[in-house]
Amino acid sequence: MSNIQHWWRVSRKQKYRWAWLLTAAGLYFLVQSLTLQGVTPQAQSALAIFTVSVFLWVTNSLPMPVTGIVILFLLPFSGALKPEQSFAYFGSRAVFFVMGVFILASPIMRSGLSTRLALSWLSKFGKTQNTLAASILAISALLACVISAHAVAAMLLPIVLELARAAKARPGSRFGSMIFFAMGWGAVLGANATMLGGARAPLAIDILKNTTGQTIGFTEWTLLNAPIVLAMLVASYFLLTRVGREQKVSLDQAMDYLKAQASALGPMSMREKNVVLVMLITIVLWVGFSDQWGLETVAFIGVMLAFALRVADWREVEADVNWGIILMYGSAIALSKTLTETGGSDFIASTIFPKNLTSHDGLFLLVAAAGVTLTEFMSNAAAVAMLTPIAIPLSESIGLDARIITLGCVLPAGLSFMFSISTPAIAMIVGSGYVRPSQAAKWGLILNILSYIIFYAVARFYWPLLGLTW
Repeated sequence: MSNIQHWWRVSRKQKYRWAWLLTAAGLYFLVQSLTLQGVTPQAQSALAIFTVSVFLWVTNSLPMPVTGIVILFLLPFSGALKPEQSFAYFGSRAVFFVMGVFILASPIMRSGLSTRLALSWLSKFGKTQNTLAASILAISALLACVISAHAVAAMLLPIVLELARAAKARPGSRFGSMIFFAMGWGAVLGANATMLGGARAPLAIDILKNTTGQTIGFTEWTLLNAPIVLAMLVASYFLLTRVGREQKVSLDQAMDYLKAQASALGPMSMREKNVVLVMLITIVLWVGFSDQWGLETVAFIGVMLAFALRVADWREVEADVNWGIILMYGSAIALSKTLTETGGSDFIASTIFPKNLTSHDGLFLLVAAAGVTLTEFMSNAAAVAMLTPIAIPLSESIGLDARIITLGCVLPAGLSFMFSISTPAIAMIVGSGYVRPSQAAKWGLILNILSYIIFYAVARFYWPLLGLTW
């Protein structure tokens, strides 16, 4: 199961890695050798690096952190940037915010607080098949608001697995598929509600800030996206009832399991109470002071409190934090800044988007469709890193608020439900054996279509009420 949980660290093409890397090198020299009108040598180098990075992200021929190292090597090597600029760009504020959030997630899981919440919630609300699915969907979404989606899925996986076994559900059965879908879909959806559920949001906002000077605050992000997440949770629940229809199982043993596990935890420990205190203080500071102090500063205040109150342990943090993903995000930010400053992003936008495109709705729908599609075939983080630096300059050229198009890149890229490659949460439910890949693709496609429609409706009619005008 650890291979599924950490799928992004392992190349899927190890046997033919040499061929993929030779292809990547060929693409680099091919782009460098092209004659591109109006493109500076620095921009052409940036375009060559961008081509290589997209190829490596799509094929997953190298682990994503290693692709990040390739990008950081090529930026100064190609002449796109001076070495001091390349590594200065890596030290983005978004990188440190992501680092702080990942560190804070460690004591939430290690203290047992997240497991306690899950078991208490499920044993209280999971009395029938439909309410059990709804409670799994809700608790996974709730936890993903403060912990990364893949960590939530990894934590809930053994609980859901034991529930399926206690209910005597076979792999591929309707009930088994229903509760595993609830776990995966909830984690994916909840991660879009706040900036804490994943690093896509800080990555895109950093690109937005460096390109335009605009930003989206911590509270504003949640207010803008909460209606989308809530509407999708409701839609997901009704789909889950369709997935699990016509199969009745006995939940008596499953409920006994939940109650036994919840009872075995005993009373709430002092460490758990202090974790709650740290998170409440940190979230209040994010809501009230992130604009003045910065998201990353507040995250570090939370980290210092966690260590001061002895709820965080550095050995646990070292094991829990995916340091490689931080490397990937830093390199993606450095590449996006290079594309913007050299004019490479303008060239890409003029090449792949219609030249006579002036419709705000048309651009928004195209970018959102690209996000939904790309994230099914590459990491959602990679999709955001690829789309955002291209879409922002194009939106500015036609007078569309850059914040709108930034959200148009991030949210659709975080709403992927079909294939394992897009997010570890879907990889885990498929890897459990209870959900067939064809099932994940079938129901995931329906959710993708629904998310696209709901996302556009909320963006068009609700966002203007919060000041994002079209």
